[in-house]
Amino acid sequence: MEALIPALGSWPLDRETVPSQDVVFDLVDFIAQRLAEPQQLNWHQWYRHYELGFDVNKGRVAFRADVNQLFGRTGMAYELGADMRVVRLGPPESRASVADLRPDTGDSVLDELIADARVRFLSRSPGEGRIGLEKLWDAFERLKTLEPGANKKASVTALLDRAATGEMRARLEAEAKELTEIGNRMQIRHFEASKAPVTDDDVDYLFTRMSALLVQLLRRTSRLTTN
Repeated sequence: MEALIPALGSWPLDRETVPSQDVVFDLVDFIAQRLAEPQQLNWHQWYRHYELGFDVNKGRVAFRADVNQLFGRTGMAYELGADMRVVRLGPPESRASVADLRPDTGDSVLDELIADARVRFLSRSPGEGRIGLEKLWDAFERLKTLEPGANKKASVTALLDRAATGEMRARLEAEAKELTEIGNRMQIRHFEASKAPVTDDDVDYLFTRMSALLVQLLRRTSRLTTN
């Protein structure tokens, strides 16, 4: 434990010294991936004791529930996930679209870009959210080329035609153009000095907006997983 979490300091923890949040999360990860619930098994007649077993799944379920209850009660936007690692939930307004952002497009490059973007956005590591934003914009540009067409513009038109009609289509097209413009003018896909920087406070907003559009386009074109 001390080798994997060097910032932990002494063990057992000193109740008077509170580690940083990142250290606490690393400690939760370490414990969560190594615990199991002890169980009393068969009675051993010769040695006069019960054999001891360990149920990893039951232990993880109980520990995860306890940790997430603590996170919820303290209002922390984090969760101990099914992989037994603490992840960031992201802002409330993004959670539905991020949860739905599970593509099944048939295009491995696009699926990997979106999956990578999602993991990085939910990572608690500094700077990962910004990289996730770049990956999501790359996924958007990739999606624009999947439909048949003589060029990218024709492919985008076909994508929007499949996704919606009437006023909704016009709104989706306007949003797609606006997000394309944001990607071109800000330091998301291009990093020339002339491009406007993206601050850490901007990442959540931009990721939320792009993920909502992608979910809509992917769902309307039958490219989201049904599981």
